[in-house]
Amino acid sequence: MFRTIFGKWFSIVSACWLLAACGSLFPDHLTDQEEDFSFSTQDADGQGKKFRQTASQKKRQWQTKRKLVRPPNPASVRVWLFASLASQAHLMKLGADPTTGIRMWESYLQLYRIPFARITSASDIDKATTTGVLILPSTVVMSEAEKQAVQHWRDRGGSVLSTWLTAAYSPTGEPAGYAFMKDVLDVEVKGNTQTEVDDTYMIMHGDTPVSHTLPAGMRVWLERVPHQLPLRLVGKQEAAHVMSWARNFDAQKPAGLMAFNERQMPSGLFSRTVTMGYPEQNWLRSDPRQISAVTHDILAWLFREPKAYIGAWPYPYQSAMLLALQAAEPVGQTEIGIGANYRKMGGLATYYVLGSNIAKALPSVKKIMEQGHEIGFYGDQFEAFSKQPEATQAQRLESMQAQLAQADIKITTPASFATPMDGYDDTTRRLLAAQNFGNYLSFMELNESSLPFIASRSAEGLPQTVVLPRTLAGPEEAAEQDPEEGLTNFLGALALNTRMGGMSVVRLPSENLLSPEQRKEMFDSMASQREQMWMASAKQISNWWRQREGVSVEFEPHSQGYALTTTVAQAFTASESISIWVNLPRPNTKVILQAQQKTDKVPEVVIKDKWRAAIVFKNPPAGKQTWLVRFEDSPTPNGK
Repeated sequence: MFRTIFGKWFSIVSACWLLAACGSLFPDHLTDQEEDFSFSTQDADGQGKKFRQTASQKKRQWQTKRKLVRPPNPASVRVWLFASLASQAHLMKLGADPTTGIRMWESYLQLYRIPFARITSASDIDKATTTGVLILPSTVVMSEAEKQAVQHWRDRGGSVLSTWLTAAYSPTGEPAGYAFMKDVLDVEVKGNTQTEVDDTYMIMHGDTPVSHTLPAGMRVWLERVPHQLPLRLVGKQEAAHVMSWARNFDAQKPAGLMAFNERQMPSGLFSRTVTMGYPEQNWLRSDPRQISAVTHDILAWLFREPKAYIGAWPYPYQSAMLLALQAAEPVGQTEIGIGANYRKMGGLATYYVLGSNIAKALPSVKKIMEQGHEIGFYGDQFEAFSKQPEATQAQRLESMQAQLAQADIKITTPASFATPMDGYDDTTRRLLAAQNFGNYLSFMELNESSLPFIASRSAEGLPQTVVLPRTLAGPEEAAEQDPEEGLTNFLGALALNTRMGGMSVVRLPSENLLSPEQRKEMFDSMASQREQMWMASAKQISNWWRQREGVSVEFEPHSQGYALTTTVAQAFTASESISIWVNLPRPNTKVILQAQQKTDKVPEVVIKDKWRAAIVFKNPPAGKQTWLVRFEDSPTPNGK
């Protein structure tokens, strides 16, 4: 779906926006002198493209766009952009470009034809119409009058988007604390990333009202700028975290980076707010497609524009977990006990077994199979495949299958596979696809998100081999690295990944070193999340992902509401239901579906929370179906 959303046009204009904001594309001082201009970007398929125009042509286009988007009257303004001269003076003292924030937003709004107006005072905010969104870009300094104006704006039902520190300093430059951010913007500041030099990635939550275009766990690199470091936030609802490339988790350090909320104000009106805990300066060298995607989702929610998107996991789950027991040593009574406990929770695990010790492990393996768990391949012997000749690797893949077949272990195809010690290379991956393996485990370097992805397709173009990336350290690894806090950090990382909507591959070796007390703590934590977390085997997850890959959705305005069109490439064979999430324009909104064809069955609609409804499809047929979607408001508790 990422490829569908980010087409070539989106890649180009996103790159144009970021370059424009940097001052390199449409600088104000350009003359009509013919100067060559060129830049490179990549489209959604990773294909480099080259674009070339003269500077004067760019300037004329820029001026034309500015004329087109300038609103004829305040009622047409979609965004009120607050330009604080006092904040710019403070940023200048820090050695930062004081105009970066304003230029980034103006470039973005102009490029996407969003009518906006720049405002500069408390009286401007008071006069602004709340049909538009108020943006506070790195507004580090605010007067009491300006803070009161923003509070009044929210009480009038206006939506606010703020970036980085807001009202953290007084007009005289004295620290003012973070009370304004807590009381007015609904977010608490717990520090920044000063001492964590590796925490330079925004890690996205998936399937939230303000972050659904980028997949769960997606890494968005942010430049580390002195004196303008990302914040550590605690919000009512979080949509992104600041973490390292490896997504390392520390229970002692809050890591929220983007938060959102909607609350009913004393006036009875509802006001939405989003806080992005990083300054615009951090965007300058980020992937413009990613930054555009984040910004699009946020503004659409603040504009109260309904959006529809396919849920990553079967309804009603928010995330998925694969318990992967990797048996370098023969499985025994301990592993049978783990399987029994996991089945009591309703989970199915995948046990990866070696061909070389299958004879010794056979009685236990058969008991595990009787519990309903999947048996996957772990190689012919405990040795990495990487760096071995292709012929050797191919022979080893054949040998391990023969070893299990001779032991009368029947593994249904397409099979699941994991390499010992994550020891694979490009040759291994190519052979697995050529031999039609259904899925295999990988380390986290193969994917920027924490979701599965399709590694190969059949000759007909259908999804075939699925990669299941391992995105967090296993419990034993975590406990070995930090005997005191390791297991606590692992369980915290697992809970965070559940909230993010990602897939958690929990690797547990046979004859592991966890004590019975630690195993109980781990399973108790997993059991507490089972309503949100789909505890499925590798085969179940990969089958689901292949089916989900063939579903697409379109959501367009219609004279009577919105038209929701689903296209299903192949009839669903998975027993799990797929959901289309719909962002609600207002709380207490009822979603009404009407089929456009008499033969189309109207799916179930479930209000999941204040902001989202799930349209649940059970066994959707192949083909295209369209429904009319209408939103009807229900009375609020106080009748307003």
